[in-house]
This record gives sequence, structure tokens and C-alpha cells, in this order.
Amino acid sequence: MMGVFRRSWKQVGAVRRYIFSPRGLAVLALIAVGFVLGVLIAQVWTSDGSNGDSATRSTVDAAEPTATAPQSDADSGAASDSTGSANEQAPTDSTSTGPVEDQASTTPGTGAEPGAAAPEASAEPVVVVLEQEPLSYEAALAIAAGLAPHTIYPSDCKSPLPRPDLLPNAPRAYRFGIHQGVDFLCFSLGRHAVAALDGRVVLAVGDYQDPDPDDRDELLEVASALEATPPFTLLSLYGNYVVIDHGVVPFVGHVVTLYAHLHEVDPDIRVGETIRAGERVGEIGNRGTHAAANGDFYEDPHLHWELHIDNQFLGAGLNTEQTREVYTTLFSEALG
Repeated sequence: MMGVFRRSWKQVGAVRRYIFSPRGLAVLALIAVGFVLGVLIAQVWTSDGSNGDSATRSTVDAAEPTATAPQSDADSGAASDSTGSANEQAPTDSTSTGPVEDQASTTPGTGAEPGAAAPEASAEPVVVVLEQEPLSYEAALAIAAGLAPHTIYPSDCKSPLPRPDLLPNAPRAYRFGIHQGVDFLCFSLGRHAVAALDGRVVLAVGDYQDPDPDDRDELLEVASALEATPPFTLLSLYGNYVVIDHGVVPFVGHVVTLYAHLHEVDPDIRVGETIRAGERVGEIGNRGTHAAANGDFYEDPHLHWELHIDNQFLGAGLNTEQTREVYTTLFSEALG
């Protein structure tokens, strides 16, 4: 028995000597470092797992109230407990055919509130297209007769009626279009344009600057390429002009007149103000024409006058003789 004790004590002594030897101390240090690293790794691993589970649960919770897929029997009880109060308070669209959550689904991660109503889709732009058939000859003639008692001759210049090229529907090859109005040739400045009917001024351009000849030609080249006169190109060829709205005339329609190529607009003309038939609109000139673009404001002054009924010029689509008859009827009482 004593022999066993002595051997055991010798082994313990050997171990103690090994532990306190340089090699033993190094082994103990390595074990200690390994233990510390193990503890740290375990803490980090535990923390990441907890955050991940929390984030997952948070995402699932945010998505559940707006989920559109049908729930399984196992999930239905829990889902109804977590979303019931929110869905009970959610407003219902009277035109809806499904549950609120189907109309306002929430994408996880977008920050949208669960159950919030989806924004309304923007309204489609409204495009208004006026599909108008030209008036028949009989209808245009009836309109001219209806307006004749109220119409003042818009100029004291030479009558255009004998010349088809001065009337509506005459070709205007230089701009690949047709004439939409009546040209009253004046031959000199100092003549005046007057309102043909009572109305209200809706547009007045009195500071028109004629383009350089080359710039004007480039505008007309566009018309040539299109084989039609673009609307705003046509406006640029009016020079100084005034537009008067005469309102809706019974048995006629919405009546508008235009007075173009004015040398100057009367200083009393104001947009929005009323004007009486026979009141001065401006001095007749040639602004907007080829001559004016070349700096000659005295060559061929004339009044370009248009009469529009319901957004189309009177006589649109008629032949030469029909057009002449319509405008002869229109001015019959003004000319006596």
C-alpha cells in the first residue's frame, strides 16, 4: 500500500514539474486562449441568430396582414388572431369585389403600412378629337343667310367676290394648303378692318416680328415636306391679327371671326372686352407675308378675314361656285 502511494506521489510531482516547466506553461496558455475564443464565438453566434430570427419574424408579421394567398388550415387561426383587429378597421370600397387586403398588398421591405390602401392610379389623359364632316352646300347657305342680317362688311376695300383665288378653298401652293378665308385687297395703307358682328376679343397679336426671308422659307419647306400646312406655321403667317368670339348664334352655331395681316392692332383692343359690329379692329397691312419678310410693308396690303362655324371655316369642302354663292349671301345685306 505504501509503495502505491509513493508511486502516485512521484507521478504527481512529475506532473507538477511539467506544468511549471516552460513547455507546460505554453500548453496552458494555448488552452486558455482557445477557451476564451470559444466563449466569444458562442456569444457572437447566439446574437446573430437572435437578430436574424427577429428580422424574419418582423418581415413575416408585416406581410401577413396583406397576404393575398389563401392560408392553410394550420395557419388560419394564428393569422386571424394577428390581423383580425387591423382588418376590422380597414375601410371597404363600395365598388370592391374582394377583401381589402387583396386591393392593398404590401411588399416586404418597402416601408408601407400593413393594410394601407393602395394609391389611386393616375387618370388617363383625355384626348378630344373633333371628327366633323364638312357642312353641305345647303347647310352652309342657310348659315350665311342666317348671319347676313347681323353681318357688317369687315373692310371698305375692294370686294373679293368676283375672284375665286381670294375666297375660301382656293389653293395655296406655296404652303401646300388651301385658303380658309377671304382676302380684301386694299392697295394702300390707311384702310381699316372692323368687327363684322358683335362679340368679345379672345386673342390679339399686335407686336408681330416678321422673320427673315430665309427663316420664313425654312418654315414653308416643312409644309412642303408634309404636303400640308402645320397649324402653328399657319398662325405664324397671319402677322398681326385679332380673333373675336361671337358666341353661339341660334340656328347657326358657335361663330368666330379672324382678322389677319394687320399693319397694327387698334390700341383700344383688349382681350376679354366686348366689341360692337363696325368698331375698328386695326389698320390693314401685309404683316406675315413674303413682302413683309423682305422688309416691304407697303406692298399689297390686304385684310385676310376668316369666318368659323363650330370650329371649321364656312364653306369648307365646297367648290368654287358654291363658295362664291355662300359668301355672296353672307354679305348680301351689308353690300345693299
